[in-house]
Amino acid sequence: MNVIVRIIIGALTGWLTGKAVEVEGRIHVVKEGHVIDAVYGIIGALLGDYLFFWIVVGKGNALSSYATAVLGSITLVGAARLLAARWHRLRS
Repeated sequence: MNVIVRIIIGALTGWLTGKAVEVEGRIHVVKEGHVIDAVYGIIGALLGDYLFFWIVVGKGNALSSYATAVLGSITLVGAARLLAARWHRLRS
């Protein structure tokens, strides 16, 4: 059940991060939609929780687990956006 909650948190956080950094003309620079942001958010949430487990060497409480899911999601969506924008600038 905890993984399902992390997936929902990751999708929501990824989508919200995509909406927060949305700028005019974004579709011309980054041809990804908010669905892809949600997928990146899910991957980031699961990856953030996995890395937190190995850094802390064990499980924390539920709040720390969800906080790392949110931070991992924001980080991966931001990194994907940054790489896509740089790739577009290099190709132009």
